[in-house]
Amino acid sequence: MQAKQRRSREEILESFKACAAQFGRTPSEEAFEELTGIKASEVRYYWPKPSALAEEAGLQPNEWLVDKLSDSEVFAGFAQICLHLTKIPSSPELRIAQRELKTRAASAYKRFPGGRGEFRTRFHAWLQDAPLELQPILKFDGWSLPKQNSGTKRSDAITEITPPHPGLRPFLPAALQYLHVLARGDRPPFERPDAEIATQFERRTADAFRCLGFEVKPMGQGTGRKADSLAAAPRERFGLIIDAKVRSAGYVLGTEDRKFLEYANYHGRELQRQGLDRLYFIVVGPSFRESDLKKLTENLSDSPIRNIILITASALMRMVEESIQHRSTFTLLDLEKKFFGNKIISD
Repeated sequence: MQAKQRRSREEILESFKACAAQFGRTPSEEAFEELTGIKASEVRYYWPKPSALAEEAGLQPNEWLVDKLSDSEVFAGFAQICLHLTKIPSSPELRIAQRELKTRAASAYKRFPGGRGEFRTRFHAWLQDAPLELQPILKFDGWSLPKQNSGTKRSDAITEITPPHPGLRPFLPAALQYLHVLARGDRPPFERPDAEIATQFERRTADAFRCLGFEVKPMGQGTGRKADSLAAAPRERFGLIIDAKVRSAGYVLGTEDRKFLEYANYHGRELQRQGLDRLYFIVVGPSFRESDLKKLTENLSDSPIRNIILITASALMRMVEESIQHRSTFTLLDLEKKFFGNKIISD
């Protein structure tokens, strides 16, 4: 079988930046591996320690492997968790059990360069000489020990890995993969450094509704004098007035309710002239408050708007992804049902 080509330094660095953008912070070693398939051993081929990768990416180092405990102390704490669960824990099970039992095993799967596989191999060897009460662990489910290839030296082997895809959604168009990152005011990886974030978010939000199947007309993107976009579903006879808001700490209504009322009346009449008799006011942002929804609902009660929908960027990404994944059964009328009633739609 042909060996997989080792990933380049640049690939790993860009994947790390992409993960940081998804999380909004420096990713842990375990999260980085789960999202990209890039193992700790690959990182250490180019960087002496994980914090060096974070520093080169321009991020605050996250000291993944700092641990003053001895291997035996960590193995003993891990053994208590195994006995408690009567199995070898997965990463989520380990985190939960660690909080409950407060053992010294929080760093178990991040302790060695080979991650979970290397830890379990070493733990298995440690158990051979452990006290009798720990011996039943050897027969527990969940070991999944890595297979050893006697014909290949570990130092020369290149891990078989899939191409990196840092948390990307397979059915979501590339332009929308980092919509939630733009929503909180951060610049996604691979984005032009001179691109204005708020304008980019408004354009990508319009693209999202276009992907859903609406006829989208950009309006006042970046001007503040009009809504950002109008989305029409002529055959289904309903329309959307869309405004996209970038906020680093979540959206707060403030005094924009007056401007929204102007949007609702002005654009509402325009959409009604097109024969669209069911109108919805859509605000897309990073997060929303119920108190703002209530206030906006009251202030727009005399407008032609049927319902007000506050949609988080993450929820809009999910809508687009599901519409493409299930394109054969997806319809805009089914989507409209999600807009019945004034509400916040979030992940």
